[in-house]
Amino acid sequence: MLPASQFSAAVEALPLVSIDLCLIDTQQRILLGKRLNRPAQGWWFTPGGRIRKNEAWQDAFKRIAQDELGLEGDALQGAQLMGIWDHFYEDSALNPNISTHYVNLPHLIYLTASQVENMTLPTGDQHRHYCWMELQQAADHVDVHPYVQTYAQWIKER
Repeated sequence: MLPASQFSAAVEALPLVSIDLCLIDTQQRILLGKRLNRPAQGWWFTPGGRIRKNEAWQDAFKRIAQDELGLEGDALQGAQLMGIWDHFYEDSALNPNISTHYVNLPHLIYLTASQVENMTLPTGDQHRHYCWMELQQAADHVDVHPYVQTYAQWIKER
């Protein structure tokens, strides 16, 4: 982990690599959290996180799933990479005047009812609260971030 000033300089100069988790329950709804911090503050967004320096993307995927949702093992076995997507924001986590560029690796994960029941959804750090939203609603809802609207449409077309 970098000190805030070094991280801010890195965000200003370089793209970040991140992973989003597009979790779908048995009713074909996507899990969204209300973002507390920049970028995408105030929007409904999928859980996710950055890949750290010297961390293999597979290890980051497992860490993010465990830390943000309490998911591990069998819940992650069927994950499908949705492609490589660019996300551009006008602000950043530490500075509203520095833009952020993420190279994002979203993963689609279909969960069983018991996996959904056993998830832990922490609040207060990244997200205020969570909801399961029907895919069509997520694709059209004005409070769902446009990048997530695109995810929802992509998933619906599968």
